Amino acid sequence: MNREQYNSAPPIPGSKKVWFLNGDLVRIYHFNRSNGIMSVYNIIKDQVESCLVTDFKRNRERAYTVGETAILVNRHKKYMPSLMKRGVIPEPMGAQKGGERGWQVRCYYSESQVRDIRDILATYHIGRPRKDKLVTNDITPSPQELTRRMGDGILTYTRTEDGRFVPVWSESI
Repeated sequence: MNREQYNSAPPIPGSKKVWFLNGDLVRIYHFNRSNGIMSVYNIIKDQVESCLVTDFKRNRERAYTVGETAILVNRHKKYMPSLMKRGVIPEPMGAQKGGERGWQVRCYYSESQVRDIRDILATYHIGRPRKDKLVTNDITPSPQELTRRMGDGILTYTRTEDGRFVPVWSESI
């Protein structure tokens, strides 16, 4: 996917049912709006925990599947497991007790992990090594582009004389 297609694609909001809360994968179990208290099922610890709604909203991070993460960092989803095996990027957290991954078990990355993966892949060279040891990598999105694709900001581009699109303004929502 070239840069123009990447930037014109709609944002990827992440999972609507699963979030990361303090490093653990959780799902909403019960929501009591009148008292401002909610119960979340901690998938990793296999237990139900209570917390304030305000604390949940302040500390939660969106969860992205491996396929969604691949789209966000502009790679193919079949390329991600080879990066994990080689130790280039961290392993995702499985949606079962203890965070184990397995056959037909969904695996998730948090927002901060997706940003870390983008930073890792931005320094990862594509193609044959260069004689001057510089990194050639023009498919990894910029941090502003990644933020926009996650649905957190607005990014405006202008077209240069040679046909490239250059970001000129960004806003955090």
